[in-house]
Amino acid sequence: MTTPAVPANIPVDPVNMPAVPGRVVATWRMLLVALVTIYCTLATLVVRGLIGGFGLGPLDCFLIAVSTLIATLAVLPMGAVIDLPEALWQHWIPERRWRAGRCPTCGYDAHRTLCPECGTPFVPPVAYASDWHTLRRTVWIVFPSWAMGVAAGLVLMHFDERSFVSKVDSMRRSEPELREHSHTRAWPAEFATMTWTAGRGFAGLPPFESPKTDRAIDK
Repeated sequence: MTTPAVPANIPVDPVNMPAVPGRVVATWRMLLVALVTIYCTLATLVVRGLIGGFGLGPLDCFLIAVSTLIATLAVLPMGAVIDLPEALWQHWIPERRWRAGRCPTCGYDAHRTLCPECGTPFVPPVAYASDWHTLRRTVWIVFPSWAMGVAAGLVLMHFDERSFVSKVDSMRRSEPELREHSHTRAWPAEFATMTWTAGRGFAGLPPFESPKTDRAIDK
């Protein structure tokens, strides 16, 4: 396709960028926050099962939060996923319009130097590329999601452990001779075990220390 030459006083980059609907951006960002929060919640529960422990002491919470943050770094290179609305509206759609001989900004049939509808130069749109804005958007999504996910994971973990404590207390009242009891953690940390013994009390065992026999395990 041949296009008219662009005068020297017209910038190569389009002067008008198509506006991204605010509702689309907000919905997409909220969806990503929800997904990353769920990921961090599950990661928190898995980390607890891997490192073991019982109860939510300051050191436990710190280790869990840091370990979950390390696991969350895997979502940092999200690139175009974060910028999908901007990439779609401001780069990919304009490029398709330009290749079809239409104005990259408004879609008007613009086989000329300037679009008579919006005044955008009829030049190839700038290709999408991640930049510092992408990194900033990623940080603003990942870190709040990490904080909410860790908080939610700790709450679920606390409920799971308190449920085990209540169950052991109930069993001890009905079976005074009980000396030990074990129970697997809730999903997704079912690979780890919570235990109670008369001499040691409550403990959370990592996978490699979990009991090897089903004798005292209640699944």
